[in-house]
Amino acid sequence: MNKLIIFFCLLFNNTNETTYIKGKGFTGYIFNENHFVLMSIENQKMRYTPNRKDILNAEKLLKGNLKCKNSEQANQKKGCPVIHKNLKKYIRQYVGFINTEGEKIIWINFLWDKNIDESRLKQDIIMTHDGCSHYWNIKINIDKEVLYELNINGNG
Repeated sequence: MNKLIIFFCLLFNNTNETTYIKGKGFTGYIFNENHFVLMSIENQKMRYTPNRKDILNAEKLLKGNLKCKNSEQANQKKGCPVIHKNLKKYIRQYVGFINTEGEKIIWINFLWDKNIDESRLKQDIIMTHDGCSHYWNIKINIDKEVLYELNINGNG
């Protein structure tokens, strides 16, 4: 009986892990598909855990296409950074989804604040109100190579 309890404890603890990832010009945390997040995407079929290749593809698409997507530069004035010029300064949180078409979608949360406790970054998605472009997020369909739903916090 004790072995069974230990097995379930290990299984439960491993399903919610996040993975630290560092690449050229970015750092972040990949949230496991079983990690509870209070979000979904349109036409969601299921969650999945992005792998390193998925993240590298998403980052490549981001770097190549964000400037065009960010042409209006909403909430990026008066002391707020222009996001496509400052990508390296943001810490990321990655959440993976599969839509009903079977395509991989990665939602990326960007946080400017370097003083955020690492243990907090690993535990939960950090959502803030206001803060202008210090905090923003975007969805990337890595199969169709499309960025969409760019959301930049307001200037509260």
